[in-house]
This record gives sequence, C-alpha cells and structure tokens, in this order.
Amino acid sequence: MRAPERGKAVGHLKRIMNNRKGDVFLFILLLVFFILTLSVMLIEYFRMESLYQQVEYVLQRGVNVSVEYAIRDDYRRDGYSRLDSALAEEMLYAYLYENMGLDSELNKYAGNQWVYQLEVERIDATDSPPGLTLTGTLKTRSAFNFLSGTIRLPFTISSVNIRIEEGGSP
Repeated sequence: MRAPERGKAVGHLKRIMNNRKGDVFLFILLLVFFILTLSVMLIEYFRMESLYQQVEYVLQRGVNVSVEYAIRDDYRRDGYSRLDSALAEEMLYAYLYENMGLDSELNKYAGNQWVYQLEVERIDATDSPPGLTLTGTLKTRSAFNFLSGTIRLPFTISSVNIRIEEGGSP
C-alpha cells in the first residue's frame, strides 16, 4: 500500500470512529464476531490434531505389539523372522477392543458421549519380513454444534520391526 492510499485508509477509519450514528458499534460487533469465529476455528483445529495424534500413537503401538506377539518362535531360534499373519490380525483387533476401549463397531465413547469411530479399510500382513500395515479412517465430529458434519481423517500405520543380527549392526 502506497503512502497516499494508506493516508486515505487511516482517514476513513478515523471518520468511522468519530461517526455518531452507531456505525462504530456495528464495526466493533463485526470485529468481535470475526475474532471469536477465528478463535473457535483454531481451537477446533488443534483439538482435532491432538485427537488424531493420540489415536495414531495408540494404533502404532497396537500394530507393533501385534507383530511382536505373532512372530513365530519356531523360526526365531534359527535366526529367521516369520509372522503368523492371521494371529497378528487377531491380536490387533484384540488390542483395539481391550486397550483402546472400542466397541464391536470400533466406536470410542467417553462416558455416554461418542468421540470417534475407526473405519479399517485394509490390513496388509507380510510373513517375511514380518510386517503389518493398517489403513483406515478416523471419523469424528466437531465439539461445536454449529460446525456440523463428519470429519474424516485418513491414516496408514505400519509396524516397526527392528531386526538385530548376531554381532550387532553391520
């Protein structure tokens, strides 16, 4: 903005503030409404981000625990890592129900209030090298009634399996 245009804008703002017709009151109300709306949107964004990070962390832990539990011991003693894929998937669902507190439709409740639902789209398991990848969507709603609708946050979680060779790292 050039200096003459800036001067016109400041002059216009001074005229609005000195106006005795009530325009200042309307201007202040609009400004307060804008600031409150922006604040609510920021609060809701950070709440969703926090919820997503919490769920992602717990799912990562569940995928890793499932892989660790389902590695077949009869191959482990020979220095190989093999995964029982069916057992890994079974352990993952057991983790979702027991540790995350989800119901049979993968809904999470806080008391009687619905918080979110996991929609599992795909579970990919590989026997060798052992690995499990969970792909799905976290479905939730806004905490504010005027922000209606369902919010869908996609996720892809893969197991982290560090293989330790005899003698340490290469």
